Order: sequence, then structure tokens, then C-alpha cells
Amino acid sequence: MYRIIDAQLKQPQFASFTEFAQAALSQDKKNSLQAVLSVSLRASSIGQAFAVGYRCALQALLPELNSSQWVAMCVTEPQGNHPKQIQTQVTPDGLVSGQKSFVTMAELSQQLIVIAKTGEAQGGRPVLKAVLLQQPSTGITLQIMNAMNLVPDIGHGQIALENAQGIILPGDGHNDYSKRFRYLEDIHVLMAFAGLIFNVSVRHKMPSNISEKCLLLISSLLAQKLLDEPWQHLHIAAAFGMFEKIVGDFEASFDSVPESFKSNWLRDKKLFSIANKAKLARTERARSWLQGYSN
Repeated sequence: MYRIIDAQLKQPQFASFTEFAQAALSQDKKNSLQAVLSVSLRASSIGQAFAVGYRCALQALLPELNSSQWVAMCVTEPQGNHPKQIQTQVTPDGLVSGQKSFVTMAELSQQLIVIAKTGEAQGGRPVLKAVLLQQPSTGITLQIMNAMNLVPDIGHGQIALENAQGIILPGDGHNDYSKRFRYLEDIHVLMAFAGLIFNVSVRHKMPSNISEKCLLLISSLLAQKLLDEPWQHLHIAAAFGMFEKIVGDFEASFDSVPESFKSNWLRDKKLFSIANKAKLARTERARSWLQGYSN
């Protein structure tokens, strides 16, 4: 960890999103959390930190992805993202038809992981599969969405699929891919945000308690084995609690940072709480599991 920190802090922050994207694609995929840390130590915005966390979470989800290309997870549809709301379909030979309404990093991504139903049902729920597609290709139409007033450097798009050829991945599309990705995204993005705060606090000589707490959080996250277990969810809940306190200390010392960074941070920090409902549900299930030992 300390070799990574020493090497990256000697380098300047990324001057553009293009420079950042090139660095993100050059990382060794063998340790996704180390890769996130390495890039976030040179990040200059919440958007850059989120993007590398998102990318490395997908690489951890599916290590056989082409690590030289960006990838996007395609779940949400006009009706929503609950398994019963998925209308996109895949045939037994991998032809996908449907629409995905909110795809993060859609324009940059040459690989798409699409969650689709097979037409079968089990217990009232459709059977979902994850399908890997290459973009651009026949049957895939991408429409770029207008930039939002939140992390505007991260693009989104709508994707229409009409008999697009893909490869059906093994396992259940919801439990093994969509649901697991949410957990992997949480831990990788948290690492990215901690790396961003650490690098900004050191570069701008902010109070040392900020960087010290970041180091504790970073080392704790690096020790994780990325197992989707109740105790792991409790650990991540505690890590997010620590992060909230670090953010408070960080913002209390904002006189040290450039005004441009401060304004962008205050605009984009809403991203920290977007997935709170899902995180809270996982934490409550984990707490119930722990309380079971006292019965």
C-alpha cells in the first residue's frame, strides 16, 4: 500500500478525463482494490474517483473481461430495475432484445453486461441471465443522454437492443451479477473516494488527522476478500460510517483547496448517498444474522 501511495503522490493529478481514462485502463486487474487506490491517488474530482471504482468493481465481478476496454452494467429499464420489471429478453442462443434506460459510462464502454430474462419463470420471478455484448455491433443502438447537474464528467446513455448477439454468462443474472455488483461497487467506490480525499488532503497540506483517518480506512478496505457474507456487509457499513466522519473533517478545512475543486465537490457529493437504501437493507440483514447468535 505505501509503495503505491509514494509512487502516485509523486505524480501530478490528472489534467483531463482523457488522461485519467488512459491511466484507469492501464491498471493491473489482479487486485482491483489496489488498482482503484492507485488511480484515485491522482484523481482530481469525485467523477474520476467514481469512474475508476465502477470500472474495477466490474472487473472484480467478471475477471475475464477485456481489461483494455471500458465496460458498463446494463440493468435499469423504463419500468425500473427490480427483477420483475426487467422486460429485455435473451434467446437460448444469446440474441438480446429490449431497452436499457440509464447506462453509466455507456459511450466509453465497448463491453456491455446486459441483464435479460429468458422467458421462463421460477416462483413467480423471471429467470434472469447476464449477457456479455460487444459495442458497437449489429442490433445495438446507443443514445447519449444530456449531462446531469451531478458528476457531469460521467456520461450516461440509453441502449436499444434488437436481436443483438451476445454470450450468456453462467449463473443467475440477478444474484450473481446485478446484486453482487452493487456490493462490489460499494466497496470499490468507497476506496476511490477515500483515495481522492487522501490525495487532496496531502497535496494541499490539510490537517494531518484527515490523511491519518484515510490511511486507516484504506488499509481496512484493502484487507477485504470481496466475499458477499454478512460479516463483510457489517464491515462495509462501519467503513461508510468512518467515511462520513472523514468527509466532515475534510469539508471543515476547505479553505486549503482551490475554489474550483470545492464547488465541484459540493455539487457532486450527493453521489455518496444515492445507493443508501440498498446499503441499509444489506446492513439490516447482516445485523439480523449477527443478533441470531444471541438467541
